[in-house]
Amino acid sequence: MIRAKIAALLVAAVVAGAAAPSAAGSPVAVEIGDGSATVSVLDGEAWVLKGGTAPEAPVGEGASLAPGDQVRTGPSSRLELELPDGSFLRFDERTSFTLLSSGYREQDERRDIRVRMILGKVWARVSRLLLGRGRFSLQTPTAVAGVRGTVYRLNLNTDRSAVVKVYDGEVEVRRQAEGLQAEGGPGPLQAPKPVAGPHPVGMQEWVYIVRTLQQININPDGTATRPFRFDVQADLNDWVRWNQMRDEKIRKMREKLQQ
Repeated sequence: MIRAKIAALLVAAVVAGAAAPSAAGSPVAVEIGDGSATVSVLDGEAWVLKGGTAPEAPVGEGASLAPGDQVRTGPSSRLELELPDGSFLRFDERTSFTLLSSGYREQDERRDIRVRMILGKVWARVSRLLLGRGRFSLQTPTAVAGVRGTVYRLNLNTDRSAVVKVYDGEVEVRRQAEGLQAEGGPGPLQAPKPVAGPHPVGMQEWVYIVRTLQQININPDGTATRPFRFDVQADLNDWVRWNQMRDEKIRKMREKLQQ
């Protein structure tokens, strides 16, 4: 599935500045069909509820996942998904998620990729080739993290608190109102429109841009800290190192495709 043209993502984006609130303008609908995601790596065991319904079945490398599929990984297990746009998502042990959409339209290179986290840890390596073209987001019960070409990770805990850490690029993290499915479910992709200026952010509404080497902590009630810088060395653990190793391997493979 890895295509030579995706090697263009090796051109780095320069990201700078402090975190600041923002607000979105009115969207225009653009239809994008759903594609499938491929299990590119499975270390251990994982299971899927196709369409979110029983019976649960084992997942193996090379398996395709479609929108609506709910997946969980077993103890001491990790799973990597390759997405149609050239992005990758990796899930740690004892993690559960639902693939809401994996849409990619090749003729104009637009995407609509959305995942709802149920519990656990996810690492996202998002293709820069489609920078600004379409939507790529991870959802928790209280927040949505939408990206613009980046490397970041998200932890969702049993008490519904969450942490987002950005290693490269930037992530827009916004409050998700209770009972609503922000950016979720079937429907048209929202094309970008002009963004309004900064405005006061209340307890029920907040939007932050989290930039390179920053993190944001989201509390169980949906409130959040302002983004702040994290210590890269203190952040290193087996999960982070494994993902960095996988990212480097993908980078080298794409360099070979470029030659």
